[in-house]
Amino acid sequence: MTTYTSTWLCPSNIALVKYWGKKPEQLPMNPSLSFSLKLARTRTTVSLQAAKSMKLEFLFEGKESPFATRIEKYLDKLSIERPWINDYAFQIASENTFPHSTGIASSASAFGALALCLEDLSRQITGVENDDDKFFQAASRLARMGSGSASRSVYGGFAWWGKSNALPGSTDCYAVPVSKQIHKSYFSLCDAVLLVDSKKKKVSSSAGHELMNNHPYQAARLKQVNSTIEQLMRFMKEDGNRMAFIDLVEQEALSLHALMMSSTPSFLLLKPGSVAIIELIREFRQQTGLPVGFTIDAGPNIHLLYWREDQEAVHAFIKGELLYHTENGEWLDDQVGDGPLKA
Repeated sequence: MTTYTSTWLCPSNIALVKYWGKKPEQLPMNPSLSFSLKLARTRTTVSLQAAKSMKLEFLFEGKESPFATRIEKYLDKLSIERPWINDYAFQIASENTFPHSTGIASSASAFGALALCLEDLSRQITGVENDDDKFFQAASRLARMGSGSASRSVYGGFAWWGKSNALPGSTDCYAVPVSKQIHKSYFSLCDAVLLVDSKKKKVSSSAGHELMNNHPYQAARLKQVNSTIEQLMRFMKEDGNRMAFIDLVEQEALSLHALMMSSTPSFLLLKPGSVAIIELIREFRQQTGLPVGFTIDAGPNIHLLYWREDQEAVHAFIKGELLYHTENGEWLDDQVGDGPLKA
């Protein structure tokens, strides 16, 4: 019986410029910019056996998971352009290096790892070899079809997703690496994830994206976000703009939540602990002069951004003042990573 196997480790990523609002086929309403994490990763193994029709067995950390339904729909959709999918039974085993509900996007690393496995398997089955650039480009596109932010996770360092005149070669179809355009100092950025609330969000990210379709500030958002991403890239090309970088990243994160609060229906994901941590971070920055700031995804948890050279002072600050506002004193510390790894 014909069998094929592929295993990949893929990181999650944290967006500095957020993707919010989407067009059909999981295409972004605006460009986004992120960096991949080093420690927060998903390890996925996909094993195939020849079969009369596509079948799926999915285990997450050794147990059956409702995520299997989403993966089955994903594979069904992909089978239109990858017909070999219909000829195999899939056994997929996946696990994370980070716990659920910690403010890290597990769908980004999960679909990134799965897409890398699928592209690898496609190469094994068809015998068609691509160079690395085309391989990761194809994997990014497959990942995007499962989770938009996953398109950026197939690259290490910094990645850009979304068509923009500011970046030649950018497209809505897949992410592109931009690490070569960024000063080396930004590769020592760290991300301390402060867990404020692990409860399931009342409004999903998918529902939030849909609310952008008729949002009264949609045009203003698109103008703002294109300006923001261009400015950030200018700041990050050299090492003299750390405070300006932090200010702009914070503004972008708060703009995302302002859009949520001003949509119809309106929703609020920040918690009292979120606001308290934001205020303390700003006070700490003013008192110390250190380039320390925050970003926030579509949830209540705070990502504290800092440079590795300031780690001792920042860790003392977290333990001394911020953990009181977190859930059970929980936090994770991560940094810019090198990207996916084939196991």
